Amino acid sequence: MSEFKDLNELLSIARNINEGKYDVVDVTVEPESELYDIAQYFNDSLKKLQTVSSAIEGAYSDLPAFEKVLNGVINDSKSASEDVLAFVDKINFNIDDIKENLELVRQFITSGDYARAGGMIDRLSECAIQGQDICCDIVSSLEFKEVTKSKINESIKVVNSLEEKLASVLIKLGIKQNVIDVDVLDKFKDTKEILQDQDLVDRLLKEFGV
Repeated sequence: MSEFKDLNELLSIARNINEGKYDVVDVTVEPESELYDIAQYFNDSLKKLQTVSSAIEGAYSDLPAFEKVLNGVINDSKSASEDVLAFVDKINFNIDDIKENLELVRQFITSGDYARAGGMIDRLSECAIQGQDICCDIVSSLEFKEVTKSKINESIKVVNSLEEKLASVLIKLGIKQNVIDVDVLDKFKDTKEILQDQDLVDRLLKEFGV
């Protein structure tokens, strides 16, 4: 009767694992039970799955932050591009306005209408100030680059963190499965160098069915 209870426990945990629920209670079976060896194998596999699951969950928890930063960079870039294009149109209109006013000044001076020429010169001064303001707006719209640079650096940090976590999982499981010898690890300064050995990484991934 106890064996049916043990078997039901195994089946229940198998269902949980199939649903991606690895954080389950270890299987406990009496040593004299015929299911003991199966339970032992189940326990070992379960611990391996829990190790991988927790590491991957930790890695994926960083991904929303990465996506948020990336979308921020895209939106900032798009907004700045649109602003610059709008300001370019404004500066072109400003230049055309200055050209027209210069032509009017020339005409008024030629005809001896100095009063109106003086009015056009004042208008030219206003156009120059407007042009200066537009140029300042263009510079301001380009300042997003500094913000974007910091966001990109933040994204790179997230990616590096993911790499380190995955490398750590590979190394831990590699040692447990005797795929990586402790002496081999001494040749590497840190976990990142493990990832640079593509043959070793391929062997590890194959070992763990990835």
